[in-house]
Amino acid sequence: MKRIVVLGMVLGLSACASSEGQRRVWTPEEPTIVGQPVATPAPSVPARPLPPPGISDAPGQPQRAEDLSGAAVTALMRQARTALDAGAPQQAASALERALRIEPRNPFVWSLLGEAYLAQANYAQADSVAAKSNALAHGNPWVELQNWRTIANARAALGDPSGESAARQRVRELEQWLQDGGGR
Repeated sequence: MKRIVVLGMVLGLSACASSEGQRRVWTPEEPTIVGQPVATPAPSVPARPLPPPGISDAPGQPQRAEDLSGAAVTALMRQARTALDAGAPQQAASALERALRIEPRNPFVWSLLGEAYLAQANYAQADSVAAKSNALAHGNPWVELQNWRTIANARAALGDPSGESAARQRVRELEQWLQDGGGR
């Protein structure tokens, strides 16, 4: 047993010395830590702009109501848009409330309803409905952009300059991100 220990010590010392008489220091390899990610070089792909906070960068987000809605809801939304353009926001709201009975979680319907309330000068309701649409949009930048415009206008009409400023800042962030190619 003593011979094995002595032999191990001799081999260990000989590993530290070179044949040229220079002293070499033996350094053990860094131990691999299990579960630690290994650094890999980043792939060379063109950088896409980062989305504003709360906005999904997932591809395939619907840009229009027609991309998400059924035929009946699409027809009611078209009817509501025509009524808004004709200066009849009450008729628009009525059509959109029917659409919500069909698709109550459709953020595009809620967004357009916010616009209808804004046109009726029902500013608090416009702000509230646009915020609800944002919650249902799950980070869809096209829906949220219109909602933040509605919220900014409603808050301006309500005499809330800091709320209006925050909403307009959000509009600028979303417009810039979409202009830079985000949301593709």
